[in-house]
Amino acid sequence: MKEAPAIVEYGVAIDPRTIVEPPDAAELELEPGHPGLGDVGYVKRRHDLFALCRRHRLERRGPPLIDYTAEETRIWHEVSPKLDALHRQHACQIYLKAKDTLGISATEIPQLKTLSERVQRETNMHLVPAEGPLPYRTFYSYIAERGFPVTQFIRHGSHPEFTPEPDMIHDCLGHVPPLMNRDYAELLTLIGKAAYTTPDPLQVLALKRFSWFSIEFGLMEEAGATKVFGAGILSSTGEIPYSLFSKEVSRKPFVTDEVIATDYDPSRMQDHLFIIPSFAWLRRELEGLVRQFGIAVL
Repeated sequence: MKEAPAIVEYGVAIDPRTIVEPPDAAELELEPGHPGLGDVGYVKRRHDLFALCRRHRLERRGPPLIDYTAEETRIWHEVSPKLDALHRQHACQIYLKAKDTLGISATEIPQLKTLSERVQRETNMHLVPAEGPLPYRTFYSYIAERGFPVTQFIRHGSHPEFTPEPDMIHDCLGHVPPLMNRDYAELLTLIGKAAYTTPDPLQVLALKRFSWFSIEFGLMEEAGATKVFGAGILSSTGEIPYSLFSKEVSRKPFVTDEVIATDYDPSRMQDHLFIIPSFAWLRRELEGLVRQFGIAVL
């Protein structure tokens, strides 16, 4: 039997099997250049939280309670009010309304267990503890079951404006609030079911890119203005103004065929973005893509 050809992800040819049969890293690995690498205390804290959250995830025990340190609380307290001010100016209405309903504190790091209970009452979603970035197909296997994996560590204090990986600020101030919106929760669940159901690695990659340029790094047209929709932008004090105003950023209309053919580099600030006409339009595009792929989840 002829092997499937390699496909390109993050600019590198990879074995398609790694997409549909993703590895499950049992140890923490910080990427080269990570701002916390030279900080012994930070690295130890990350290893401890990795082991605790991984155990809770695999044993389906729900988010553990975390006793956050003074330094972690300082970073949260520094970043959260700055983000909120930017959100009031630049976030889309779906996010703002949901964030106000959820009511995350700007001064105290929330416990995921409490947030999970609140979200579940509202939209029947729940939060899953994640030890770090999970492989895409693994990540969306939880979403297919109405669970959203969320990290519980805080970015390194030397770079509070940006993180090269999902952290507590990214997740709780980017992804979690819109889970309070029923339509948003259903959109996510559909992506999850489709990505977890299809055996085709090219379809999984296409859905990943669709999600990246919408849920993670999407811009949205709203009342004649361009607003921020994606959690990756919403959780970064540097990325919000960069995405909207930098001359280095390409902003194009969201065309699904172009989006799913576009590679990206997740390790840096994004300079290639797409503008979604409306949330309802995005839902229709996703449904059309799932039908086009013949994935039986609709």
